[in-house]
Amino acid sequence: MVLFGSYILAKAVKSTENNQLSLANIEKRIALDLTHLNLPDDFLKHSGSKEAVIDYLAKLNSQLKETPIFVYSIEGITEFPARADLIEKQLQTPQKVFTISFVINNNILNKNDIAVFILVCLFSLAISYLLFLSERTKLQVAKQLPEPEPNSKTKPILIVDLQNKTLAANCSPDKPVALANKPLCFYLALVEFCTENPDVVLNQNKDVPEELLTLANKYFYRLVELGHTVRKRPNFTNSLEKTLSEIRAALDDVWQDQPEVKDVYYPPKAHGEGSRSRLHHYGLKNITLEDIEVIGK
Repeated sequence: MVLFGSYILAKAVKSTENNQLSLANIEKRIALDLTHLNLPDDFLKHSGSKEAVIDYLAKLNSQLKETPIFVYSIEGITEFPARADLIEKQLQTPQKVFTISFVINNNILNKNDIAVFILVCLFSLAISYLLFLSERTKLQVAKQLPEPEPNSKTKPILIVDLQNKTLAANCSPDKPVALANKPLCFYLALVEFCTENPDVVLNQNKDVPEELLTLANKYFYRLVELGHTVRKRPNFTNSLEKTLSEIRAALDDVWQDQPEVKDVYYPPKAHGEGSRSRLHHYGLKNITLEDIEVIGK
């Protein structure tokens, strides 16, 4: 509808311009023919020939029938009934000023335009009806869908930011917990190692696997690449229990509001002494790569 309205407006502007141009050309034509017309002249007391003027108007208008303009009268002489929509022009000649009256048919819409308008209206109604049906269908489907459980929550994920050397829960990203280089690198290596080697038992009484140390060093060098000032590369085989304790302490702070989640991320503590402690496994049994997001990896 908007496009059709714009089309009609543009057509009206163009029609007005064309009418003005046509009117100017007709005035020139009449000005050239005035000397041959038997018009009344009060100064010379000449009555002229009304029939000749009317005949001239008829011939002229027959030539203008393809245009929206017709000449109504010259010097008030006409065969048409009186009307109020006349456009009067003054033609100046050396002898006198002549008054010419015109009528312009301003019908902008033709038959084709009306047909197009009807088609546009029908098309708009069809589109509106289809949109109505679509929205009604969506509402009906929405009513049939089960409502989400009010207590449903986003799955907890641990976010590790290497740039800031912090741990945070995705539900509390504004509460990051800082962690030193050594435990941070070792923990990320532990997560990656356990997801790739779920059947390997990690015991504190045995040497740390080379693959795990390689991963820890990889994350350490990544910290260096990120611009962190490091005095020396840590020895990840020394003070393993201290490293694990620092990791557990940081995780305690991260998951203090959701302690039930902690077991997934928490390196288990050794319980008992002697043979029982020798069977201790500090690996992460239940963690997956979907449980952790590493920023700056």
